[in-house]
Amino acid sequence: MLLLADSGSTKTDWRIVKPSGLTILEFKTQGINPYFKSPEQIKRELKKQVLNPIEGLSQVIFYGAGCGHPKKASELALVLDEVFPAESSAMVQGDILGAARSLFQNRPGIPCILGTGANSCVYDGEKIVGTVPSLGFILGDYGSGAVLGRDFVQQLLSEKLSPELTARFFEKFALDRVAILDRIYKQSHPNRFLASLIPFIHSEKSNEEVQSLIKSSFSKFFEFYILPFRQKGVQYPISFAGSVAFHFQEILMEVAEMCGEQIQEIRPKPLDGLVKYHCA
Repeated sequence: MLLLADSGSTKTDWRIVKPSGLTILEFKTQGINPYFKSPEQIKRELKKQVLNPIEGLSQVIFYGAGCGHPKKASELALVLDEVFPAESSAMVQGDILGAARSLFQNRPGIPCILGTGANSCVYDGEKIVGTVPSLGFILGDYGSGAVLGRDFVQQLLSEKLSPELTARFFEKFALDRVAILDRIYKQSHPNRFLASLIPFIHSEKSNEEVQSLIKSSFSKFFEFYILPFRQKGVQYPISFAGSVAFHFQEILMEVAEMCGEQIQEIRPKPLDGLVKYHCA
């Protein structure tokens, strides 16, 4: 049996499958990003969240944010080998390769991720052959949950939103200005906190102020993550994976059209496609 995992900064989706692709078990844990957590922290959290031992595994295949760097991938593989013993050593790859394999299988394309974070690449049907800098939610990640949350909070705390929208936000969340700033600047994982505001932003997506914010961020995504490839002559199709892409797909497709792009597919989670890829 294979244990497949797809991890973002917020959560990790796990699935145990037979070689035929039949799902045996699905479960979730917190997001695992080796840039934000030490191997010991990851090991401790996994052992705490996965209570029952999993036996009979042939291999663990893990795709995750922050796992594109060989050193980080190797460190995480050792942790996975200890927590989930299997016949073969764990394979750890970056989340963008997971999105590529899920969305395009063995066909060329430009896979994009819009979840807590954002990313894109050029995939030739086998490997990644082109990338843009991954700068995180402070300097990049346009269109992501963390950046939409960040931009909303910036407008909120600058008193640039309407009193009605502001009142609805503070009625929904037991937060004040000091608490919000504390969550962003003093507590761990500010990207997760900002992304946690996405359900509220989604509920207000028809509001003109909110819709303008979303469209602006999505436009920057195409400018930063797609345009550089087009300027180099890459004309592969575009597909998206991730919860933000899925839940805001009407606005995303509208912005794509405004940018002269057409989206082939939007998939909320890469795991279905990864099962097909590894069990074909």
